[in-house]
Amino acid sequence: MIFGRKQNPDLEKFAELMVRGVTDLFQERGNIAFSSRPVLEKQEIIEYEGRMRVDGMDKFDNEPTYVSAINYYINSKAMEKHDAVGAVVVYVKQEYLAGIMKKLQYPPFDDDSDDELRDSCGTLCNIIAGRVKSEFVKAGYIELEMSHFINFRNSAFDGVEFCSSEYDKYEAMFELDGKKKLVVELSLGIIPKG
Repeated sequence: MIFGRKQNPDLEKFAELMVRGVTDLFQERGNIAFSSRPVLEKQEIIEYEGRMRVDGMDKFDNEPTYVSAINYYINSKAMEKHDAVGAVVVYVKQEYLAGIMKKLQYPPFDDDSDDELRDSCGTLCNIIAGRVKSEFVKAGYIELEMSHFINFRNSAFDGVEFCSSEYDKYEAMFELDGKKKLVVELSLGIIPKG
């Protein structure tokens, strides 16, 4: 254990809820089944100047990747203070993003436009983070506040907010058509029961 930081005892449970939420979301929106059970891996958070490192190039063998993140907050006051209790980060290899959004029944977009690719990844992150938040509520936890998504191509130079008392996160890797096409990370501190 790193001094001054603690592990959320429910983090693995929250990660399983995240996987269930993403799996159900893809099934309900696009009748999409993943090729295999999503792989969950616990990882240490790499922190730099109080923010969590986010690097999409690590996820897809240095291939161009779009990354979006949304933060969770206990309430609106914590949100105003940028006191995040957690984050959901979505990574999609550039060449897969348009196909995933099409399968989820979103209108086509210009996949040569950096702005449209960023917005699409942000939309995907938003629906995933919203679904994951709903899974937490169904499991008996309070409803968290969500930030607007932030987008990056390849990596987040400044990182993203996270719960500073935590040192672990979970990464889930999702396969479609037998290929890794989506990675979702969850960092989450302790949240109260509802």
